[in-house]
Amino acid sequence: MRYARQEIFKEIGKKGQQKLRKSSVAVVGLGALGSNSAELLARAGIGKLILIDRDIVELSNLQRQRLFGENDVGKPKALAARERLSKISSDVKIKFFVDDLNFENIGKIFNLKNEKIGLILDCTDNLETRFLINDFSIKNEIQFIYSSAVESKGYLFNAIPGKTACLRCFLHEAAGLDTCDTVGVLNTITGLISSTQANEAIKILLNKNHEKNLLFFDIWKNELIKIKIEKNKSCICCAKHNFEYLSGKKSSRIIKLCGDSIFQIKAKNIDKKQFNELKNKLKKIGKVADFGHCINFENKLTIFSDGRTLVKAKNEKMAKSFYSKFVGN
Repeated sequence: MRYARQEIFKEIGKKGQQKLRKSSVAVVGLGALGSNSAELLARAGIGKLILIDRDIVELSNLQRQRLFGENDVGKPKALAARERLSKISSDVKIKFFVDDLNFENIGKIFNLKNEKIGLILDCTDNLETRFLINDFSIKNEIQFIYSSAVESKGYLFNAIPGKTACLRCFLHEAAGLDTCDTVGVLNTITGLISSTQANEAIKILLNKNHEKNLLFFDIWKNELIKIKIEKNKSCICCAKHNFEYLSGKKSSRIIKLCGDSIFQIKAKNIDKKQFNELKNKLKKIGKVADFGHCINFENKLTIFSDGRTLVKAKNEKMAKSFYSKFVGN
């Protein structure tokens, strides 16, 4: 009965619904795009979801990230998403990772030895992680869907290894791009892009005819443009199989996140004892909120047990200063 309205849709039917039930999808990034795409797929009856996000829920997220509520502020997004989705549907199996997806852990998280992921949804907010997913998908022949949204504009592209262009065929490394921090974002464009992404995901999983072009939307102007993307015969990734991001050659230690002036600083993994010692030290000098997977100090530092720290600061120099003062060099 749960999927009755979906099963009578002729493009899906009962056989299609059973196929969705056996499918697995990884969602990387649980901001406005990823959280909504994950919710739509959970409600649609996807059998298994793998959720990966390195960030925490902030009050400013609630304008567009409708999977979360005020009680989730300060929680890791992956944890909060798992809790909410489990209440929405007990049918779906959910694995979640409060982690920064990087070249060192991507193979372990996706664990291809035991089960091949059917599809990856790229809902991230930076090119480094996007290109890492691109490398991994091309190398392991896993289809993925690129999505992005900022201001009133959004993009979507279905990348099918061996058949379509990859991201590095048409996206180039760049700095200083517009972000939600600098130009804002409408919750309507994130809703449109994530809904389209979930729709394309269902088509791909069911081997139905899916979009071949790069889609561009401007919801404020009611514009939809389809852009034909050709494979780049000299592409460093899909043509030459030089996986710079997967090999770690392009890995960064400090990354500016798409949030309220938040920087992520990577450090070596710390053990449980060191994590608890740091927590106790900070409790003596200020207010500490303990979320299990991470601790928040004075609403300035969020320190994860894997060694990552999110620092709220005006610029990179101040972020490094806060980090050195309270965590160490």
